[in-house]
Amino acid sequence: MNKVITGIALSLSAFIATSAMAAPQDHQNNYRYAQQAKWDQRHDHRWDNNRYERNHRVNPSREWRSGQYLPSQFSASRYQVNYKNHRHLPKPGKYQQWYQVNGDYILVNERNNRIIRIIG
Repeated sequence: MNKVITGIALSLSAFIATSAMAAPQDHQNNYRYAQQAKWDQRHDHRWDNNRYERNHRVNPSREWRSGQYLPSQFSASRYQVNYKNHRHLPKPGKYQQWYQVNGDYILVNERNNRIIRIIG
């Protein structure tokens, strides 16, 4: 009797194991999902501060947002603006500086180089 029960148990476990291995698996769909996730990570430019280093015209009013970092290439003294010479610019606070890039004025926190305000 024990041999019969053991034989039935082994045959059922073997049947379950082989049917699980023979089940169709959608490897192609899993691969596509993983590739799409990688592409999304590489091409999510909302917080990518290096995208301005390419050789194309930068339009801060369209591409930059408050809270982003000012690219280091624009933090040079030639882009700095004295607010007194431009009547429409408000006085910057402590540790703040106005920069002019492509005709737009950008207020930047000088301690962490984050954009505070953009006037186009």
